[in-house]
Amino acid sequence: MKILVVGGGGREMALVHHLAQRHTVLCAGGSDAIAELASVIPLPSPSSDAVATYGTDEAWKLAWQELADTARSNAIDLTIVGPEAPLATGITDVFSREGLPIFAPTQAAARIETSKAYAKQIMDSAGVPTARFQLFDDPQPALDYIKNPTTRFPLVLKENGLRAGKGVTICESKTAAENTLRSLTVDAGNPLIIEDYLEGFEFSLIVMAHGTSYVPLPVAQDHKPIGEGNTGANTGGMGAVSPVPRVTDELYQSALTDVIEPTLAELSRQGNPFTGFLYAGLIATSTGVKVIEFNARLGDPEAEVILPRITSDLAQAAADLLHSDGASVTVSEHTCLGIVLSSPGYPGAVTSHPHVPQALLDAIGKDPAIGITHMGTKREADAWIASGGRVALVYTTADSIRECQSKLLSLLGQNLPDPAPNTLYYRRDIGNYAS
Repeated sequence: MKILVVGGGGREMALVHHLAQRHTVLCAGGSDAIAELASVIPLPSPSSDAVATYGTDEAWKLAWQELADTARSNAIDLTIVGPEAPLATGITDVFSREGLPIFAPTQAAARIETSKAYAKQIMDSAGVPTARFQLFDDPQPALDYIKNPTTRFPLVLKENGLRAGKGVTICESKTAAENTLRSLTVDAGNPLIIEDYLEGFEFSLIVMAHGTSYVPLPVAQDHKPIGEGNTGANTGGMGAVSPVPRVTDELYQSALTDVIEPTLAELSRQGNPFTGFLYAGLIATSTGVKVIEFNARLGDPEAEVILPRITSDLAQAAADLLHSDGASVTVSEHTCLGIVLSSPGYPGAVTSHPHVPQALLDAIGKDPAIGITHMGTKREADAWIASGGRVALVYTTADSIRECQSKLLSLLGQNLPDPAPNTLYYRRDIGNYAS
């Protein structure tokens, strides 16, 4: 097939790497690193004139029409969307209207990610287990709820819209919750969810879906906090591992039957059937599996450790789902573990943009079991330089988590400078919570 991938981050590079082994791949947006694997074409965006004339929503539709025209002229057989922003602005609606096969949710179905309030409503209607919550569109009732003597802590405050994985604050005390609330805008356009804190271990389950049909992918475990021991501010993810030994067959099946199936059924019942990658961020509690959040696309960095384990053709599975031909994927038994390298200052303001050491890249190139996925880099002369908060993910496959950790930590320890203000940072405990 001839496939168009939309996006230019680490998740999209992992997708392109997987797909390019069997297909011709074009990437809209792309990156300097992706350009070494596939043909990169421009990713359109609305002009200020279009926004002023037609409004933001329609201006985005015009931009996606431009990309749809490009897809048609390049005889694209299938489009796969990586990041959330194109989904939120209606790329699927435009491609579908033009009769172009696209494996991604409509703008309405993508609200399961773009609106946490909508996701909670879907879960409530479908009977999907999640944390007890309250929704507020005014800060005073939210403050009253926090100050109520019956409110228990820790408490979780969630901003409603797309926040790149950072719009969630766990508040250990009433004072912390009040201070967090004061830093947020809460109104009808920016509702706030306050929910109970759930105890347990977290994991991610992603399925490829079309309506109520789905194909489950292997589970993974992300590591959101910046600090070792899962401490500090939340990030877009500092590493991931797949599989997750703590997720038993029974727990996996419960996640499918109690979460995935009723959610897909409810979306279809409400007239917003879901097509694409449905991501369920889950937590196994003492009373069973519960949903923390839904995303409408592959997770990042989860995709970077799931895709290397898939030995079959992901594009063919997507095409089969779209045509209701009975899709499936095959998965390696090996473990894949990835460690993210981040810029100084991340997840706050990035303070410098270090080079990715050539010694590290040379060492990775010598071992076929180790790879690097660029998340935020640019090519300058003969060097790769950080261009974002999360710079790259170094990954390996082996027979166990311990073997993966030993190999990667030895590699990074030998080829990266000791942590310092202007060097790349990484966590050394990725995978410790999966067994």
